[in-house]
Amino acid sequence: MSQSDTLLIVIRSAPHDGIRLRESLDALLVGAAFGQSVVALFMGQGAFALKTGQSPGAPGQKSTLPMIDMLEMYDIETLYLPEEDATCRGLGADDLVANTRLVDAGEVQGLFRDAGRILTF
Repeated sequence: MSQSDTLLIVIRSAPHDGIRLRESLDALLVGAAFGQSVVALFMGQGAFALKTGQSPGAPGQKSTLPMIDMLEMYDIETLYLPEEDATCRGLGADDLVANTRLVDAGEVQGLFRDAGRILTF
């Protein structure tokens, strides 16, 4: 992938923290639908968006887990999560959706370095 072709979307929003998570997932889908190479990096509270077994939030707020499961249909097959962010939130590989890849700090730096454009939510 060339640097100018990759869109890195950094997701720092928890599942029930307003609409930012849903907006970030929409951005992933739009980028992929238009043929861009899209990378999803979940950081901080965004780690909880990858937790299996989520339920809907407040009344009228839908669960985002079905949208996360749908990303694979748009060729977004790997969801990146820093190991440190998972560990400090008590999340292990068994707690996360199947296509989550835990990455170390060096790999996170590589994702930022290789991105042509970065959006943060």
